[in-house]
Amino acid sequence: MSASADPVRNVAALIDLLDARIGTPFGWRGKRDCGHFADAAIEAQSGISIIGELRWNSRRQALAVIAAEGSLEAAMDRRLRRVPPALAQRGDIAGVPDPALGIRLMVVEGATLVGPGSTGLERQSRSVMTIAWDTMSAGRPDE
Repeated sequence: MSASADPVRNVAALIDLLDARIGTPFGWRGKRDCGHFADAAIEAQSGISIIGELRWNSRRQALAVIAAEGSLEAAMDRRLRRVPPALAQRGDIAGVPDPALGIRLMVVEGATLVGPGSTGLERQSRSVMTIAWDTMSAGRPDE
C-alpha cells in the first residue's frame, strides 16, 4: 500500500468490540466512558489509538483533561478529520449533545449510534448526531 492509499476499515474488529461490550455499563474507571469507548472503536478499525498519554479515572479527572484540551470537540478536531454528519460512515465517531461535556462520543452503526450507557451499550437515533469525525483519519487528521 502506498503512503497515499486510504487505510482499510476493519469492520469485523468493530463488530467484535461491540459484541464484547454489549453488557458493559458506563463507568469512569476501567475505560468504560465515551472517550475510551470511541478510542477503542477507532483502534479496532484502524490500529491507532488517539488517546495517547491522556488518562482519567473519575469524572473530575475527565473534566480536567477536557478543559486542558480546550473542549472534547477541540480534542477530537486535533486527532481526527471532521466530516458532515450526513456523510458519516459505519464506525465513524459521532458527537451528540451532552450538558456536562458539551458533546458525548458515540460510534456510528448506520441508522443508529452506539455508546456506553447505564446498563451496557445504548443506541440512539443517528438524527441526534451534531458532529462527526472520520475514524480512518486517525494519525493523519490534516489529510
